[in-house]
Amino acid sequence: MAAETDSDAGRGGRELLRSLVRSQRRRLSTAVLLAVAAVACQLVPYLMAYRVAVELVTEVTPDGNALVRYALVALVAIAGGTALMGGALAISHVCAYWLLYRLRQRIAERLAVLPLGEVTRRGSGGIGKLAMEDVERIEVFVAHMLPDAVAALTVVAATTVWLFVIDWRLALAAVAVVPLAMLAMRHATRGSGAWVAQWHGAGMAMNQAVTEFLHGIKAVKVFNRQTDTVARATDAVRRYVDAETRWGTAFLPGGAAYFTVMAANVAVVVPVGLWLYRDGAVDLPTLLLFLLLALGYTAPLTKLTGYSSQLRQVRFGTDEIAALLDTPALPDIGRRAPLGPASVELDDVTFGYQPDRRVLDGVSIRADAGRVTAIVGPSGSGKTTVARLVSRFFDVSTGTVRVGGVDVREMSVDQLMDTVAVVFQDPFLFHDTVRANLTLGRPDLDDEAVHRAARAARCHDFILALPQGYDTVVGERGATLSGGERQRISIARALLKDAPVVVLDEATASTDPENEVSIQQAVANLAAGRTLLVIAHRLTTVRDADRIVVMTDGRVVESGRHDDLLRADGTYARLWADATSSAQWSLGATGERSGASR
Repeated sequence: MAAETDSDAGRGGRELLRSLVRSQRRRLSTAVLLAVAAVACQLVPYLMAYRVAVELVTEVTPDGNALVRYALVALVAIAGGTALMGGALAISHVCAYWLLYRLRQRIAERLAVLPLGEVTRRGSGGIGKLAMEDVERIEVFVAHMLPDAVAALTVVAATTVWLFVIDWRLALAAVAVVPLAMLAMRHATRGSGAWVAQWHGAGMAMNQAVTEFLHGIKAVKVFNRQTDTVARATDAVRRYVDAETRWGTAFLPGGAAYFTVMAANVAVVVPVGLWLYRDGAVDLPTLLLFLLLALGYTAPLTKLTGYSSQLRQVRFGTDEIAALLDTPALPDIGRRAPLGPASVELDDVTFGYQPDRRVLDGVSIRADAGRVTAIVGPSGSGKTTVARLVSRFFDVSTGTVRVGGVDVREMSVDQLMDTVAVVFQDPFLFHDTVRANLTLGRPDLDDEAVHRAARAARCHDFILALPQGYDTVVGERGATLSGGERQRISIARALLKDAPVVVLDEATASTDPENEVSIQQAVANLAAGRTLLVIAHRLTTVRDADRIVVMTDGRVVESGRHDDLLRADGTYARLWADATSSAQWSLGATGERSGASR
């Protein structure tokens, strides 16, 4: 079964390459024709050298004008070949850059519609390698390998025919080494598919390790774990180097034999040619011509061999790209459904990120339209998973998730995104201005609307205090702002989106106690006229919710209002007691617990 899958993936990569080439076949055909003409021009100097040899050998008084003409023709051929090859490469590069743009666009479009779990499984490093390294190799294939390879094959074929027309015996001597060289190359490339797979896998692991190191550099420095994390990244780089070294070592014996034999055709042509010349079977000009051509005859073949090795890498990369592009998108019905009041409902939902591990088990939750519903529970209880299912980052295993009374799978993804806004626990801000990050969902909004939302989210004042106010660039991932500031900007962004349903996934987890009142006020403004589903870490922020749902181990164990849940003296009451008692803790100089009375 695995072999069939690998074969299918291989066919996908080959078909992707073919489709890319077909999409630019007219331009690429022009580039190939120009490249063939350019390489043909490179043969003209050899022909002129042959003419010169004939003139010098056969004529007692060589014709000086003829020699000058031959030299001029050779110079023109060299200049023309250079110009033609430049034109071929210019056209092939235009094709290649267009294909790079289109292919990366297709990758981005596919990533945008894939389930979040698939994107997470591949990792940013692996996807980055596909979108950058592997796509760049396709550029090399289209811009260089394709026109050069076709031109080289054409010229080798034409030269071989020409040699046999002139003298079949010397032609056999010139090509005699080629079959032996091919046998050596076959030995050198035996098992190369496995070596390429190991090399490619090690490269993706290296990219992932380095990307993870860069993303986690702050935590690395804070916890003083530079040695360990650098060692992990270095180990990934070393594994990549080892894979490449093993591949090169396996190739070396056969490869060395190939290049040695290919360069040895002169050693065959010279003795055969001298023997035939001694017997009067060939004349001196013919012998000189073969000696000249023998020096360059195998060069195009050697270039083709190098391209074949690169082509294996290109094909392996295109297999991976094709597999990504063929990964099923999150199903989208593609039509908008009539929605009722903006309620959210999970009906007997079961879900697991892995087939053998359930995260939610028979969960039923209802968030009434226009009300605030909070979901609380210990870490790992499934709270964030509920938020992801409502936003349809994943589809449920069994059961139903409804928004506005409609199964989220029965409405278009665009409609769901228009209906639901999400404020994440770790909000992502782009390396752009505050204004651009605020208006991400609605870039056409005017300043008045933006400022009004910022005031409601309690972030207007600190934004004005920034160096350029709303035009301040916040840095990569909002690095110049505090966690609470990023969170309030994300709340303002949700306000500006003006969706009827808002999901807050641990939105207050990264705020300090001094900002908690501001966050609560921002959330209250966000809730006005909307259905709010709050995934809460701090219970104090949701005590006034219309309904509180308590989860443990992927199940709903309680629900109700704050006071009712306290009187029930169940899981929520214990969580509340823990939260309120921890708020009274303080740490002395010795790190011991001290009460509020101290």
